[in-house]
Amino acid sequence: MPTTLTDLKCLRAACAVQSLGSTVQAATVLRVAQSSITRAVQELEAACGHALFHRMGRGMQATQEGALFLARAGRALGFLAVLGGPEGRTGLHALSWLVSRFATGLNQRHMQAMLVLGRTLSLAGAASELGVGTSAVHQTLGQLEHLAGSALFVRSRRGLRLTESGELALHAVKLARAELEQAEQHISWRRGTLRGRLVIGTLPFSAGLLLPQAVEAVLSAHPGMAISMVDGTHDALVQQLREAEIDLMLGALRPAAPAGLQQETLFEDRLAVVVRGGHPLAGHQRLAWTDLAAADWIMPMPHTPAQAAFEQALAAAGLALPPSPLRVNSALMMQTLLAETDRLALMSPRQVQRELRAGLLVELPVQVVHQPRPIGMVWRADYLPPPGAALLMAQFRALGRRLREAG
Repeated sequence: MPTTLTDLKCLRAACAVQSLGSTVQAATVLRVAQSSITRAVQELEAACGHALFHRMGRGMQATQEGALFLARAGRALGFLAVLGGPEGRTGLHALSWLVSRFATGLNQRHMQAMLVLGRTLSLAGAASELGVGTSAVHQTLGQLEHLAGSALFVRSRRGLRLTESGELALHAVKLARAELEQAEQHISWRRGTLRGRLVIGTLPFSAGLLLPQAVEAVLSAHPGMAISMVDGTHDALVQQLREAEIDLMLGALRPAAPAGLQQETLFEDRLAVVVRGGHPLAGHQRLAWTDLAAADWIMPMPHTPAQAAFEQALAAAGLALPPSPLRVNSALMMQTLLAETDRLALMSPRQVQRELRAGLLVELPVQVVHQPRPIGMVWRADYLPPPGAALLMAQFRALGRRLREAG
């Protein structure tokens, strides 16, 4: 995509025109020449490949496609308004960013430098990655701190450390960058070939039923999309969601969505005691929890829905939690350990249905009493899904509905 689509100067001009209805008024509030506004809008329209505005005798009105694109641009600018204003962040409503020097003064070079500095925490490291001299990075950092109105990093012999304002600035730049990438998805969608990038965070033992089919359906219909999947713990993925480093999280849901996030249950899953094929307990027709008292377990990770279900099942049977020191956070490692040992594990039969059908794993005939385990997706509360994410979420919902109906 042409870099004009993410040129903040052009985007500020177009957003001002959309909100105020004319290049004259936009030039007034941005304190630039009207010709600069006109030129910026024309450059954006050339990059988009279609008109962003209807030109009328009384002013300018965004086209349908223009309104979608500029809504994203306005949100990006709104996220940047967290610093450099009289009262900090002023929200995502139209032109709220005008009161923020950070939002009105930032450019692409500033954003890239902030992202690299936030990751490397080193002037020299950032200079190397950006392909410029250390003095150039130092100068850009000075400009960033001037726009923010406060220090963004603390300098020391060991490198840089983000200040509270620096944390806010880095978070704002990450959100704005994600919003601009999503704006480009709308442009490609309008052109008839969906392009863009999605990153899905997956929790262990819970995403296998949904992810492969949904991703394959989207990629088959839209091969221009790029989808990445990353595994992680709940806490790590929540942080990545908040930083707009991933688009969605898929897996076992907590009772309430973490602050700033929203979640949706797709289906409810049950857990069962699973062992390897040929295990000494596998041939029994019926078992009680007391029959498992002496067994060694592969325990769920602490503070997870699986751990809660395990504790509920043991409490219902009047048993204490076994003192097993082995805990696993990988479905592949769990299956490997089960195949090579006589240990027991609490797993979702749905998630290992192929192994169960093949006889590699066996579900023991013991009742596991626990609250249903909701499986679903989580996203930022202020997230506006771009076309690719909307299509993927629709696939997740359709697959979840089929699983609910199948029982």
